[in-house]
Amino acid sequence: MRRFALCAVLALPAAAAPLRPGSPALSLRLETAFVRPGDDSNSRGASAGLGAAWRLTDQLSVVGGASQSLLSVQQVPGGPRVSRGLTMMSAGLEALLDATPIAPFLELCVVQLLPQSAAGYSLATRTALGADWRIAPAFALGLSVRTLTPLDSPNGVTPLSGTEIAARFVWVPGAKR
Repeated sequence: MRRFALCAVLALPAAAAPLRPGSPALSLRLETAFVRPGDDSNSRGASAGLGAAWRLTDQLSVVGGASQSLLSVQQVPGGPRVSRGLTMMSAGLEALLDATPIAPFLELCVVQLLPQSAAGYSLATRTALGADWRIAPAFALGLSVRTLTPLDSPNGVTPLSGTEIAARFVWVPGAKR
C-alpha cells in the first residue's frame, strides 16, 4: 500500500494540469480525530487540529498542520488509565484524485510527535486516504483514514503501527460561486 501511495503521489505532477488562473490556491482545515498512536489498545484518544494546503497544480498540494490530542493511556495491563497530551505537527503532499463534488484524496506526510513518551516514538510517516464533499464553493466536509509508521521506534520501523480517523471542515478563502 505504501509503495503504491508513494508512486501515485510522485506520478501525479506529470499528469496534473496547472492551476487555473484566478483559482484560489489556499485552503484551511479544522479537524477532529480518533487517535491510536500505537499498535495496541493501551493508548487512544481524541484530537483537534488546524491545517493548511497550498495548491501547486490542479491536483497536487503542499500540506501542513498541527494537532493536540488527549490520550487515555494504560501503563500496565489491568492498571488504571491516565491522561496524557500528545502534539503532532505534519508536513507533506496531498494528491487530489478527482474534482467532482466528492473529491477523493491521497496524502503522504512526515509527522513529529511530542513528547516521545506519549506514543513511544517521535517521528513517523502518515499515509491518508479520504474524501471531501463540497457543500458550497468555499466549504467542504471531509473524512480520512490515516496510518502512522514510526521511523524512530525502539523496535525499528514498524509498518502501520498507529491509526487516525479524522473528520474535517475545509474553507477555501477566495472561492467564487
